[in-house]
Amino acid sequence: MRFLVSSLFLILFFSCGNEVKDQQISLSDSLAIKNIAVKEEVQIVEPVEDEDIIVLENNGITLTEIKAENNKEISLSLSTKTFIEGENKLSFEVGGISNYSIAVIENNYSIAHYQKNSITKEFLYGNNVFLAFLTHPNGIAVKTNKALVLKNVLIDDEDLFGMNQPHLFYYLPKAKTTKPILDFCLVNTSISENGNKVKVTINETELIINKWAAYQIEGLEKSNNTIRIQLIDKAGNLIDGPFNDSGEREFVLSQNI
Repeated sequence: MRFLVSSLFLILFFSCGNEVKDQQISLSDSLAIKNIAVKEEVQIVEPVEDEDIIVLENNGITLTEIKAENNKEISLSLSTKTFIEGENKLSFEVGGISNYSIAVIENNYSIAHYQKNSITKEFLYGNNVFLAFLTHPNGIAVKTNKALVLKNVLIDDEDLFGMNQPHLFYYLPKAKTTKPILDFCLVNTSISENGNKVKVTINETELIINKWAAYQIEGLEKSNNTIRIQLIDKAGNLIDGPFNDSGEREFVLSQNI
């Protein structure tokens, strides 16, 4: 998977290894709840529930909406409140769902899935932004305001992440897949026909999404493909933010995984 980032982005969000410190570090964090009056809270605008199935097509490539049961009682929270530089044990609490995985995206780059509620993560000097969310058995992200946790674990550095700004996080497709699915997470923004949107570029073919959902990708004519997602405003301009342009990612259609 190729991930194109600027040197500035690397300076802001990736840090070099240093000796592990024993002191505990406070964090700038947020649980996903509706009210954003408090500085450290974020907003998740749940997608509209309807029976319509969105189908987008351009240049032979088709995106077809995948319906998912996003039970509003599904919840994810992080019990761990303090962190150190180095390895940390993170403990999550899950409610309203029995068959799930916890997906963790670090700095909008690495993605890992866990079938347990206690995991180990390493935090380095600087800004350590991670998004944790629940997924359905088919791997699609649960899109409710209680099923997502966004945090910036700040280790002895200036806070460079705007917790209250609109953010787009890349999730799917996987690097290798038999049936590619497009999925992503939105924070502090919604998308709509008359508002912000997600611009998707697959092998130089552009499609504009105005409904937050997962989409089956069809019509690909080759095994090696590229995809890029960008959060844009209603005028088509990129919205400022470190993760709002995923850069070009590669994924491969494979018969055997």
